[in-house]
Amino acid sequence: MKAYVMDESRNMKVQDMPEPIATENNAIIQIKYASICGTDFRTFMKGNEKITPPRILGHESVGVLTHAGAYAKAYGLMEGDRVTVAPAVGCGQCWPCQTGHTNMCDHLETVGFQYEGAFAEKMEVPKQAIKMGNVIKVPDNVPDMSAVLAEPTACARNAQQYLNIQPEDTVVIYGSGYIGCIHAELARLAGATKIIMVEIAEVRAKIAKKMIPGIIMINPKEQNTVKEVERITGGRGANVVITALSVPSVHTEAQVIASKMGRISLFGGLAGDGKGYIDSNLIHYKELSVHGVHATTPAMMRQILAYVEEGRLDLEKYVSEVCKLEDIQNGFVSIRDNNALKVLVKP
Repeated sequence: MKAYVMDESRNMKVQDMPEPIATENNAIIQIKYASICGTDFRTFMKGNEKITPPRILGHESVGVLTHAGAYAKAYGLMEGDRVTVAPAVGCGQCWPCQTGHTNMCDHLETVGFQYEGAFAEKMEVPKQAIKMGNVIKVPDNVPDMSAVLAEPTACARNAQQYLNIQPEDTVVIYGSGYIGCIHAELARLAGATKIIMVEIAEVRAKIAKKMIPGIIMINPKEQNTVKEVERITGGRGANVVITALSVPSVHTEAQVIASKMGRISLFGGLAGDGKGYIDSNLIHYKELSVHGVHATTPAMMRQILAYVEEGRLDLEKYVSEVCKLEDIQNGFVSIRDNNALKVLVKP
């Protein structure tokens, strides 16, 4: 079968790979769509030392079970089920797993990193993922193009559970890519009416304003973000700040624009060394709450699928482009050139 692979030399390319072998302890998915996420893009641009090669990449998926071994059937999975997979697979034994935070597992293994990924015609689901409930049935009225985006959307939901967004809050989101837009959508679901997005790329800003009417857009090339937030909030600052991009200076600026007792989510991880961007005095004297976030859980993904099923979220509208697996590099280029919010790969 065709797959997009990081080889032993850490080069990435589409190549022939053996199809997964059916066993009593695994399941196999015929991939309908996989999605390119920010991590995939950073891997494409700079590599990723966390991936153990050779490895099929990709971790956002939707497809149909073509094989469900006896172990999978014992967990209620059957051939023909339409499913998506929560890629962060916990061990089930450590303290984070025991408390429901499987994304923080001490022995975490992830689809596309330690397990074979979704940029392929077929993907194996290992026994541990089945055991931990990471294989999630997609409701009948949830489209494939929404289901494939349940995982990145659930990552944003995971971040916002710590922020306690209220209707009277001003929410500032740095970045208007897919994650930034989804943060805005979820903040609005929580009741927030004043949402400010900070975006330097005019193409993305225009798309975001079309997708989410009523947001306020700041372009740092033309405006001073700190002064604009100060003006909009009457000098109070933003109650909630979310960094939905990987720019170190934004981590610092987020603390400046936050209101007293503000809540900050450092959603966008930084490449390389992330030290030196936190002002502990600002946190201390403004009584800021600063939250990290990593990945998501199967429970959060089920919640997002329920939102879509109930008509509270439309994820499919964010799909900008669908490319064939053999043309996946074109998808990465579209993201690089800010021409797409979400690119799907169809094997």
